[in-house]
Amino acid sequence: MADWLNVIIILFISYILGSIPFSYLITKIFAKKNIFELGWKKSSSSNVVKNVGKLPGLISFLLDVGKGFLTIYLAQKLGFASMVQVFCGVTAIVGHNWSIFVGGRGGRGLATLIGVLTAFSPIFTAIAIIPCIIFTLIWTASIGTIISLIFGVFLGLASPNIGNNWQPAGYFILFSLIPIFIKRLSPWQEIFQSKGNQRIKLIKNRLLFDQDGVPALRLKINKEKKK
Repeated sequence: MADWLNVIIILFISYILGSIPFSYLITKIFAKKNIFELGWKKSSSSNVVKNVGKLPGLISFLLDVGKGFLTIYLAQKLGFASMVQVFCGVTAIVGHNWSIFVGGRGGRGLATLIGVLTAFSPIFTAIAIIPCIIFTLIWTASIGTIISLIFGVFLGLASPNIGNNWQPAGYFILFSLIPIFIKRLSPWQEIFQSKGNQRIKLIKNRLLFDQDGVPALRLKINKEKKK
C-alpha cells in the first residue's frame, strides 16, 4: 500500500508541475494580456512568440521544457521504476494541457514533452526531433511533429539496447499521443457546431495541421517570391 501511495503522490506532483501555466504568466508579465484571448487561444510558447514576442516566447518555451525535465528528474532521484517515470511524464503533459491553475485550459504539451524526453535521454531527443525540424523548414511544424512522434515511438521501442532510457522514452511518447491529439481538436465547440463534411474536414485539419486550414508549402512560397 505504501508503494502505491508513493506512486500516487509522485503522479500528483507531476500533474502540479505540468500545470504551472508559464505561457499564461509570461504573457501577463510582458504584455498584461490573457494568452487565452490571443491567437489560437492556447497557453503555448508558440502562441506567445506569435502574439507577444520572441523573447517572452523563448522564456515560456524554456520554462515549459524545464518543468518536463524536472518531473522526470524528481522521479529518477526518488528511485521510481522506469514505467512510473513514464506515467509521471504523461501526467505532466496532461497537467500542461488541462491546468488546474487556469480552469482546465492549457497548451499542446510539446515543450513539456521535449523536457521529459531530454531527462530520459538528450541523444534520443536530438535524433527524434530531426523530422520535425526538416518538415518545419519544408512545410509545417504540425506535420513534422506527428512524424517525429511516430519516429520516436519506433526509435524507443525498437532500439531498447542502445540507451538505458530509450525504451521508456518510446513508451512515454506512445502514451502521450492521447492528450496531445485530443488537445489539437480544441476548441470543441466549433466541431460540435459544424455538420457533415465540414465537421470531418475540421477534425482532419486540426489533427494533421493543428489548425482549421491547410498550410502552404514553405519552399513553394520562397520560389514564388524569388520569381
